[in-house]
Amino acid sequence: MKIGVKFFLTIAVLNLTGTLIPLGIILNLNHKRTEELVNNEISNLSAEQALIIKTWLDSHLAAVRALSQVMERTDQIPATDRRELFSLMVSATVESEAEVIGAAMIWEPNGLDDIDAEWADTPGADHTGRFTPYWSKTRQGVQVETLVGYDVPGEGEYYLIPKQTGKELLTGPFLYPIDGVDMFMATVSAPIITRNGRFAGVITRDIGVEVIQEQVEKIQPYPGAVAAVYSNSGIVSGHFDTSRLGKRIQDSEQDIAGDYLPDLIRAIQQGETFRFTTYVSQLKKEMRFISVPFYVGEGIAPWSMMVGIPTSVISAPLYRSLWVSIFICGGMMVFVCIGAVMMAHSLSRPIAYTMGVLKDIAGGDLTQHVAISSKDELGDLARYINFTIDQIQSLVTAIKQDAETLSQTGIELATNMTQTAVSIDQITANIQSINSQTGKQVESVKSTDEVMGQVLDNIGTLNRQIEKQTDCVSQSSSAVEQMLANIQSVTQTLISSEGNIRELSEASERGRSGLQEVSTNIQEIARESAGLLEINGMMENIASQTNLLSMNAAIEAAHAGEAGKGFAVVAEEIRKLAESSSEQSKIISGVLQKIKESIDHITNSTEKALGNFEAISNGVQQVSDQETYIRNAMTEQEQGSAHIYESISSLREISGEVQKSAHGMLEGGREVLQESQTLEQISGEINSGMQEMAVGAEQIDTAVNRVNDISVENKQKIEALIREVSRFKVT
Repeated sequence: MKIGVKFFLTIAVLNLTGTLIPLGIILNLNHKRTEELVNNEISNLSAEQALIIKTWLDSHLAAVRALSQVMERTDQIPATDRRELFSLMVSATVESEAEVIGAAMIWEPNGLDDIDAEWADTPGADHTGRFTPYWSKTRQGVQVETLVGYDVPGEGEYYLIPKQTGKELLTGPFLYPIDGVDMFMATVSAPIITRNGRFAGVITRDIGVEVIQEQVEKIQPYPGAVAAVYSNSGIVSGHFDTSRLGKRIQDSEQDIAGDYLPDLIRAIQQGETFRFTTYVSQLKKEMRFISVPFYVGEGIAPWSMMVGIPTSVISAPLYRSLWVSIFICGGMMVFVCIGAVMMAHSLSRPIAYTMGVLKDIAGGDLTQHVAISSKDELGDLARYINFTIDQIQSLVTAIKQDAETLSQTGIELATNMTQTAVSIDQITANIQSINSQTGKQVESVKSTDEVMGQVLDNIGTLNRQIEKQTDCVSQSSSAVEQMLANIQSVTQTLISSEGNIRELSEASERGRSGLQEVSTNIQEIARESAGLLEINGMMENIASQTNLLSMNAAIEAAHAGEAGKGFAVVAEEIRKLAESSSEQSKIISGVLQKIKESIDHITNSTEKALGNFEAISNGVQQVSDQETYIRNAMTEQEQGSAHIYESISSLREISGEVQKSAHGMLEGGREVLQESQTLEQISGEINSGMQEMAVGAEQIDTAVNRVNDISVENKQKIEALIREVSRFKVT
């Protein structure tokens, strides 16, 4: 391939690469940014619409919560008036609020007024009198009926879950027949917990969820956008396809979510954001869906708002940018290719001319030169080629002259090297004779060295044995000296311990006397604590009578009506004071009982301690007797150890003198061995030097013979060089 074609292709590839790679990067970043903006906008839109639905549901949940808080104070309303008053409150909300389809109260047996039997088979009550009324809107107005099935698992979650958890509940939408018409509604419920923490019942409200569907139909951020709302239980609560309302997600959303359906259900149940892209056959387009969770009330399971947008709407700005970028890049590539063709043509012509001149030079014609037609890099190339040709001409001429001179020098060198080889052979024979005599001397020195080594080893062994003996004597002397010091120390310790033992015996007697006095005081405290328990029982009886008196006063105040309200407040405060006194009395009783148990335990422990003090006193006396016997034995041991120490000291001095003599013999033997080793080393060095000289002489002989051969080869190569140089034409 010619250089012009290569240049054009290189420029074209670089142009294509430098254009397409940045274009791809820009388009990829633009696509990601577009998707991010659309996803954020859809998420924000979903959150805004979800907030509207959340606020609407929260309002109904707040209304139920307010009714529950009112009903928690049933003790402030006369028992005979509670059913009528609460019925008016609940039925009024059903009648006045258009979105409320029905409402119910489910009271526990005797949880409202403790007189269920008096209300048996009355409106809103069953045959036992349990109050479970349900008010619903009909054509004739608001009607009440007795609610049933509320305690059946799978049907009465609106009652069972608040009862079990003590928390509010929002059920998923469902169809319920009222007055012969199926109503699409959801139930909000809240538990009724009295002020003393007792579960009394549940208040519920059924609300129509048409508002959710209306809100879903308003969502149109982009052409072709759709939306849906799902409850945590997986019920379709609002949908762009109204035929799917009230159905489960598993049954209605398979054509929308496809393989993403299990992940969508999991995200809705766990309150997570979920995104997916799929082709929807009903809409006949590919859609991008985003599901955003929202929570209603406190502790309520999450619902989800899902918005879908056609991917063609998302990708439209990207496609427009793609076509504009392709048009611009195509024009740039055409312009660059035309310039590359022109540059390649201008470069290839001078290069072809230079190649013709170099072809003639390769044939041996050094008289050719390249014409210089420009001042750029190609002109510099022509000048350097001409300069190189001139240098080669000079070099070839010099080689011809020097080759003839080298030929004569080679002949003389070959003659001299033959004479040198004969002289080297004589030197080699003399070196080998001297090397033989040196070897015998080295062997004699080695034998002497071995004998001296054995003598030195024997002296070293003797010296080590003497050192061990000296060390053993020194250790024995130290041990005896330390034992003597320990015996003296033990004797002094025993003398001082005698006084400590006497003090210990006296302290033990004082402790026993003090402990007996403490035992007497504790028994007196126990008798006083029994009297306090009797007083506390009387206080508790007084609190009980006061509480009964306050209850009677409250009943009389209720009978007095408006005139007895002030007295009712006083009665309530007296009741609280009596309850508080009763609780404090119980606490004091418990504390006194614990004190009595602790005193009994301390009394038992004191009796055990008195017995232990008696045993300690006997043990101290036995220790005193044994200490006297040990002190007499240690005195006799001290005298015997002193005689042993004097004998070992004499033995240590004798061992020191023997050790000094052995050490002197060892040093002398080492000096003799060192001199013998020095002689062996010198003899070895002489032997090694002679061997190296012999080897060097052989190498010189070999080198001289090789130089002689090289001289002959050199002469032949010079003759060949002269023939080759003669081929070049220089003039």
